Amino acid sequence: MLYFLPTPIGNLADITLRALEVLERCEVFLCEDTRVSKRLLHLLAQNPVISHSFPNIATKKREFIAFHSHNDQEFLNRIELSFFDKEIAVMSDAGMPNLSDPGMSLAAHALKHNIPYDVLPGANALTTAFCASGFLEGRFFYAGFLPHKSKERRLKIAKILNALAYLEEKTPVVFYESPHRLLETLKDLNDLAKGMHLFAAKELTKLHQQYYLGEVSQIIERLRQNNIQGEWVLVLLNEKKIEPCMGLSALLELDLPPKIKAKIEAAMTQKNAKELYFQRLLEEKNQ
Repeated sequence: MLYFLPTPIGNLADITLRALEVLERCEVFLCEDTRVSKRLLHLLAQNPVISHSFPNIATKKREFIAFHSHNDQEFLNRIELSFFDKEIAVMSDAGMPNLSDPGMSLAAHALKHNIPYDVLPGANALTTAFCASGFLEGRFFYAGFLPHKSKERRLKIAKILNALAYLEEKTPVVFYESPHRLLETLKDLNDLAKGMHLFAAKELTKLHQQYYLGEVSQIIERLRQNNIQGEWVLVLLNEKKIEPCMGLSALLELDLPPKIKAKIEAAMTQKNAKELYFQRLLEEKNQ
Protein backbone atom coordinates (compact mmCIF):
# COMPACT_ATOMS: atom_id res chain seq x y z
CA MET A 1 0.00 0.00 0.00
CA LEU A 2 1.05 3.57 -0.72
CA TYR A 3 0.23 5.94 2.16
CA PHE A 4 0.03 9.74 2.05
CA LEU A 5 1.05 10.46 5.61
CA PRO A 6 0.35 13.70 7.55
CA THR A 7 3.05 14.90 9.93
CA PRO A 8 2.80 17.43 12.78
CA ILE A 9 3.00 21.10 11.76
CA GLY A 10 4.74 21.98 15.00
CA ASN A 11 3.61 20.11 18.09
CA LEU A 12 4.80 16.49 17.92
CA ALA A 13 1.85 15.36 20.05
CA ASP A 14 -0.41 15.99 17.04
CA ILE A 15 0.81 12.79 15.36
CA THR A 16 -2.04 10.30 15.04
CA LEU A 17 -2.09 6.66 16.09
CA ARG A 18 -2.73 5.62 12.48
CA ALA A 19 0.29 7.64 11.34
CA LEU A 20 2.47 5.97 13.97
CA GLU A 21 1.29 2.53 12.85
CA VAL A 22 2.18 3.36 9.24
CA LEU A 23 5.55 4.84 10.22
CA GLU A 24 6.45 1.62 12.00
CA ARG A 25 5.22 -0.60 9.15
CA CYS A 26 6.65 1.14 6.09
CA GLU A 27 9.79 0.01 4.28
CA VAL A 28 10.23 3.08 2.06
CA PHE A 29 9.71 6.80 2.72
CA LEU A 30 9.28 9.29 -0.11
CA CYS A 31 10.24 12.56 1.59
CA GLU A 32 10.11 16.24 0.73
CA ASP A 33 13.39 16.41 2.68
CA THR A 34 14.93 13.16 3.89
CA ARG A 35 16.79 14.96 6.71
CA VAL A 36 13.56 16.38 8.12
CA SER A 37 11.79 13.00 7.95
CA LYS A 38 14.68 11.18 9.65
CA ARG A 39 14.73 13.79 12.41
CA LEU A 40 10.98 13.40 12.94
CA LEU A 41 11.36 9.65 13.42
CA HIS A 42 14.23 10.24 15.84
CA LEU A 43 12.21 12.73 17.90
CA LEU A 44 9.16 10.47 18.00
CA ALA A 45 11.34 7.61 19.22
CA GLN A 46 12.50 9.79 22.14
CA ASN A 47 8.94 9.93 23.48
CA PRO A 48 8.63 7.13 26.07
CA VAL A 49 4.92 6.51 25.38
CA ILE A 50 5.46 6.26 21.61
CA SER A 51 8.63 4.18 21.87
CA HIS A 52 6.88 1.73 24.22
CA SER A 53 3.94 1.18 21.85
CA PHE A 54 5.89 1.51 18.59
CA PRO A 55 9.44 0.30 19.33
CA ASN A 56 10.47 -0.09 15.68
CA ILE A 57 9.81 3.48 14.55
CA ALA A 58 13.45 4.57 14.66
CA THR A 59 15.23 1.19 14.67
CA LYS A 60 13.71 -0.60 11.69
CA LYS A 61 15.84 -0.51 8.55
CA ARG A 62 14.15 1.42 5.74
CA GLU A 63 14.92 3.43 2.62
CA PHE A 64 14.55 7.21 2.43
CA ILE A 65 14.09 8.74 -1.04
CA ALA A 66 13.83 12.44 -1.88
CA PHE A 67 10.51 13.21 -3.60
CA HIS A 68 9.68 16.88 -4.12
CA SER A 69 8.49 19.41 -6.69
CA HIS A 70 11.88 19.53 -8.43
CA ASN A 71 12.24 15.81 -9.09
CA ASP A 72 8.75 14.25 -8.97
CA GLN A 73 8.22 13.95 -12.73
CA GLU A 74 11.70 12.54 -13.33
CA PHE A 75 11.12 10.03 -10.51
CA LEU A 76 7.73 8.92 -11.86
CA ASN A 77 9.06 8.59 -15.41
CA ARG A 78 11.81 6.17 -14.43
CA ILE A 79 10.22 4.18 -11.58
CA GLU A 80 8.90 0.69 -12.31
CA LEU A 81 5.39 -0.22 -11.16
CA SER A 82 6.91 -3.10 -9.18
CA PHE A 83 8.43 -0.44 -6.89
CA PHE A 84 4.97 0.01 -5.36
CA ASP A 85 4.79 -3.64 -4.25
CA LYS A 86 5.99 -2.42 -0.84
CA GLU A 87 4.71 -0.48 2.14
CA ILE A 88 5.51 3.12 1.15
CA ALA A 89 4.83 6.38 2.98
CA VAL A 90 4.80 9.83 1.34
CA MET A 91 5.81 12.58 3.79
CA SER A 92 6.08 16.35 3.48
CA ASP A 93 8.18 18.32 5.96
CA ALA A 94 5.05 19.28 7.92
CA GLY A 95 1.32 18.85 7.44
CA MET A 96 -0.57 17.09 4.67
CA PRO A 97 1.17 15.89 1.51
CA ASN A 98 -0.55 17.14 -1.68
CA LEU A 99 -1.64 20.41 0.00
CA SER A 100 0.89 23.03 -1.19
CA ASP A 101 3.39 20.21 -0.65
CA PRO A 102 4.69 17.38 -2.88
CA GLY A 103 2.52 14.35 -3.59
CA MET A 104 -0.35 15.30 -5.91
CA SER A 105 1.51 14.05 -8.99
CA LEU A 106 2.03 10.71 -7.24
CA ALA A 107 -1.68 10.45 -6.37
CA ALA A 108 -2.51 11.04 -10.05
CA HIS A 109 0.11 8.44 -11.03
CA ALA A 110 -1.42 5.92 -8.61
CA LEU A 111 -4.90 6.46 -10.04
CA LYS A 112 -3.65 6.11 -13.61
CA HIS A 113 -1.83 2.84 -12.92
CA ASN A 114 -4.29 1.31 -10.42
CA ILE A 115 -1.78 1.47 -7.57
CA PRO A 116 -3.60 1.06 -4.24
CA TYR A 117 -3.16 4.05 -1.94
CA ASP A 118 -4.65 5.68 1.13
CA VAL A 119 -4.63 9.23 2.48
CA LEU A 120 -4.51 9.54 6.26
CA PRO A 121 -6.14 12.63 7.83
CA GLY A 122 -4.06 14.82 10.08
CA ALA A 123 -2.78 18.25 11.03
CA ASN A 124 -2.52 21.06 8.49
CA ALA A 125 -2.11 24.82 8.84
CA LEU A 126 -4.92 25.66 6.40
CA THR A 127 -7.88 24.32 8.39
CA THR A 128 -6.27 25.12 11.74
CA ALA A 129 -5.96 28.83 10.87
CA PHE A 130 -9.42 29.05 9.34
CA CYS A 131 -11.06 27.45 12.39
CA ALA A 132 -9.16 29.87 14.64
CA SER A 133 -10.14 32.97 12.63
CA GLY A 134 -13.63 33.37 14.06
CA PHE A 135 -15.03 34.26 10.64
CA LEU A 136 -18.60 32.99 10.45
CA GLU A 137 -18.95 32.07 6.79
CA GLY A 138 -18.20 28.37 7.26
CA ARG A 139 -16.33 28.13 3.95
CA PHE A 140 -13.14 29.53 2.45
CA PHE A 141 -11.14 29.92 -0.76
CA TYR A 142 -7.65 28.46 -0.55
CA ALA A 143 -5.07 30.44 -2.55
CA GLY A 144 -1.91 28.68 -1.32
CA PHE A 145 1.39 30.52 -1.66
CA LEU A 146 1.30 33.82 -3.55
CA PRO A 147 3.86 34.72 -6.28
CA HIS A 148 7.19 36.08 -5.07
CA LYS A 149 7.21 39.21 -7.25
CA SER A 150 4.95 42.10 -6.29
CA LYS A 151 3.44 42.65 -9.76
CA GLU A 152 2.38 39.00 -10.15
CA ARG A 153 1.28 38.83 -6.51
CA ARG A 154 -0.96 41.89 -6.78
CA LEU A 155 -2.48 40.59 -10.01
CA LYS A 156 -3.32 37.24 -8.42
CA ILE A 157 -4.85 38.88 -5.32
CA ALA A 158 -6.96 41.18 -7.49
CA LYS A 159 -8.18 38.30 -9.66
CA ILE A 160 -9.22 36.25 -6.62
CA LEU A 161 -11.05 39.12 -4.94
CA ASN A 162 -12.79 40.16 -8.16
CA ALA A 163 -13.88 36.58 -8.93
CA LEU A 164 -15.41 36.17 -5.47
CA ALA A 165 -17.04 39.60 -5.69
CA TYR A 166 -18.70 38.72 -9.02
CA LEU A 167 -20.12 35.63 -7.32
CA GLU A 168 -21.34 37.85 -4.47
CA GLU A 169 -19.52 35.54 -2.08
CA LYS A 170 -18.36 36.96 1.26
CA THR A 171 -15.79 34.19 1.45
CA PRO A 172 -12.54 34.24 3.48
CA VAL A 173 -9.40 33.73 1.40
CA VAL A 174 -6.51 31.76 2.94
CA PHE A 175 -2.90 32.42 1.94
CA TYR A 176 0.39 30.92 3.10
CA GLU A 177 3.34 33.31 3.43
CA SER A 178 6.96 33.22 4.54
CA PRO A 179 8.38 35.79 7.00
CA HIS A 180 10.72 37.52 4.52
CA ARG A 181 7.79 38.42 2.20
CA LEU A 182 5.12 38.91 4.86
CA LEU A 183 5.17 42.73 5.15
CA GLU A 184 5.32 43.18 1.36
CA THR A 185 2.30 40.89 0.93
CA LEU A 186 0.40 42.72 3.67
CA LYS A 187 1.12 46.03 1.94
CA ASP A 188 -0.28 44.61 -1.31
CA LEU A 189 -3.35 43.34 0.53
CA ASN A 190 -3.83 46.73 2.15
CA ASP A 191 -3.70 48.46 -1.25
CA LEU A 192 -6.12 46.02 -2.87
CA ALA A 193 -8.34 45.16 0.10
CA LYS A 194 -8.30 48.37 2.14
CA GLY A 195 -10.56 48.19 5.18
CA MET A 196 -11.01 44.41 5.01
CA HIS A 197 -10.44 42.29 8.09
CA LEU A 198 -7.52 39.92 8.35
CA PHE A 199 -6.67 37.05 10.70
CA ALA A 200 -2.93 36.32 10.75
CA ALA A 201 -1.56 33.23 12.49
CA LYS A 202 2.12 32.68 13.20
CA GLU A 203 3.87 29.38 14.00
CA LEU A 204 0.69 27.34 14.45
CA THR A 205 0.80 24.69 17.24
CA LYS A 206 4.36 25.73 18.15
CA LEU A 207 5.72 27.36 21.31
CA HIS A 208 5.57 30.89 19.88
CA GLN A 209 2.14 30.63 18.23
CA GLN A 210 0.47 34.03 17.84
CA TYR A 211 -2.91 35.25 16.53
CA TYR A 212 -3.62 38.73 15.14
CA LEU A 213 -7.04 40.06 14.10
CA GLY A 214 -8.00 43.45 12.69
CA GLU A 215 -8.07 45.53 9.53
CA VAL A 216 -5.11 44.87 7.26
CA SER A 217 -3.55 48.27 8.06
CA GLN A 218 -3.82 47.57 11.79
CA ILE A 219 -2.10 44.19 11.42
CA ILE A 220 0.76 45.86 9.52
CA GLU A 221 1.31 48.37 12.33
CA ARG A 222 1.29 45.64 14.99
CA LEU A 223 3.69 43.39 13.12
CA ARG A 224 6.19 46.17 12.43
CA GLN A 225 6.85 46.23 16.16
CA ASN A 226 7.06 42.45 16.65
CA ASN A 227 9.23 39.53 15.64
CA ILE A 228 7.73 38.17 12.41
CA GLN A 229 10.05 35.16 12.02
CA GLY A 230 8.19 31.89 11.43
CA GLU A 231 5.58 30.46 9.08
CA TRP A 232 2.39 32.47 8.55
CA VAL A 233 -1.17 31.78 7.47
CA LEU A 234 -3.30 34.77 6.42
CA VAL A 235 -7.10 34.59 6.38
CA LEU A 236 -8.60 37.62 4.61
CA LEU A 237 -12.33 38.21 4.96
CA ASN A 238 -13.35 39.13 1.41
CA GLU A 239 -15.74 42.06 1.80
CA LYS A 240 -15.03 43.68 -1.54
CA LYS A 241 -17.87 45.32 -3.40
CA ILE A 242 -17.41 45.58 -7.14
CA GLU A 243 -18.94 48.02 -9.60
CA PRO A 244 -20.61 46.65 -12.76
CA CYS A 245 -18.10 46.48 -15.62
CA MET A 246 -17.62 45.05 -19.10
CA GLY A 247 -15.39 42.16 -20.09
CA LEU A 248 -12.47 42.56 -22.49
CA SER A 249 -14.31 41.08 -25.49
CA ALA A 250 -17.22 43.49 -25.06
CA LEU A 251 -14.89 46.47 -24.69
CA LEU A 252 -12.99 45.57 -27.87
CA GLU A 253 -16.25 45.41 -29.82
CA LEU A 254 -16.99 49.08 -29.05
CA ASP A 255 -16.46 51.66 -31.80
CA LEU A 256 -13.14 52.96 -30.49
CA PRO A 257 -9.89 54.00 -32.24
CA PRO A 258 -7.27 51.19 -32.50
CA LYS A 259 -4.89 53.10 -30.21
CA ILE A 260 -7.47 53.27 -27.41
CA LYS A 261 -8.37 49.61 -27.84
CA ALA A 262 -4.69 48.67 -27.63
CA LYS A 263 -4.25 50.60 -24.38
CA ILE A 264 -7.32 48.96 -22.86
CA GLU A 265 -6.22 45.46 -23.87
CA ALA A 266 -2.66 46.07 -22.64
CA ALA A 267 -3.89 47.22 -19.25
CA MET A 268 -6.13 44.17 -18.87
CA THR A 269 -3.78 41.51 -20.24
CA GLN A 270 -0.30 42.85 -19.32
CA LYS A 271 0.66 42.75 -23.02
CA ASN A 272 2.63 45.35 -24.97
CA ALA A 273 0.37 48.23 -26.07
CA LYS A 274 2.45 49.12 -29.14
CA GLU A 275 2.35 45.56 -30.49
CA LEU A 276 -1.40 45.37 -29.88
CA TYR A 277 -1.88 48.72 -31.64
CA PHE A 278 -0.16 47.53 -34.84
CA GLN A 279 -2.13 44.28 -34.60
CA ARG A 280 -5.39 46.29 -34.52
CA LEU A 281 -4.29 48.35 -37.53
CA LEU A 282 -3.53 45.18 -39.51
CA GLU A 283 -6.90 43.68 -38.55
CA GLU A 284 -8.78 46.80 -39.70
CA LYS A 285 -6.75 46.92 -42.95
CA ASN A 286 -7.61 43.30 -43.73
CA GLN A 287 -11.33 43.70 -43.07
